[in-house]
Amino acid sequence: MLADAITHAALPGVVVAFVLAGYFETAGWIDETSGWGVRQLLMFGGAVVAGVLTAFLTDWVTRSGWVREDAALGVVFTTLFASGLIMMRQLADQSDLDLDCVLYGQLETVGLGDGIPGEAIASGLMLVCNLFLVMMCFKELLLTTFDPGLARSLGFRPTAVHYALMAFTSATVVTSFEVVGSILVIGMLVIPPSTAFFVTRRLMPMIVCSVLVAMSASVIGHVVANVVPGPVTAGLGLPPTESVRTSGAIVIVAAMQMFIAILFGKERGLVISRMRRRDLIVETQLGQ
Repeated sequence: MLADAITHAALPGVVVAFVLAGYFETAGWIDETSGWGVRQLLMFGGAVVAGVLTAFLTDWVTRSGWVREDAALGVVFTTLFASGLIMMRQLADQSDLDLDCVLYGQLETVGLGDGIPGEAIASGLMLVCNLFLVMMCFKELLLTTFDPGLARSLGFRPTAVHYALMAFTSATVVTSFEVVGSILVIGMLVIPPSTAFFVTRRLMPMIVCSVLVAMSASVIGHVVANVVPGPVTAGLGLPPTESVRTSGAIVIVAAMQMFIAILFGKERGLVISRMRRRDLIVETQLGQ
């Protein structure tokens, strides 16, 4: 849930970074044609600051005792997200900021240019950074997430690890914003892990399952977005539609996968759990 909140709360940081990039270009400090790297660094910085600020404000409000942690999280991220929307709305009329791209991304246009898309390079680098973080600091992340008290007694610093994780999450979010949009970022942060929760109880298999679910939803969703709308609209007598937003289709496919896992998941699926209870009752009756 904190990662979901950061996905929303990173928006004002990105918008402020966008404004600073425009100011630097106007002042001549950034070249309009070759300053892509500087602009990306500004976006990273804005998102990281907003993400860490979200975690800090949530902890501060929770420690104050005014409201519970879930309520504090809701107050913080909705306030920051609303601030970002207001700023974005103001900028949309004064610049080339496309609100649809912010919400839905531009998956359909990635790769249309020559060479390797810059978005793919940025996403690949962020993937490497995340893999390095998980592989090198898995023990620290595990302890500080599930048992901060034990981690502190062993000499770790749970607070520092927590904020470092939030910073990486914020950087990942802003990297994904440009390509897939905020809707798909939120969906991929929440739905695949929730699906894996119904499949296994062990952490490492759950992480692997989450990645596989996200990958399969991405591939299937892209195919569905470009193949299914035409025959469906023609069959229903609706105005012809050749394709729909890929990001929306991916989220729908991921949600369908989660629904299947809720019913038939190996560990917590409703149907599987009912069958196990029935078998247990039968065994108990036979034993008596």
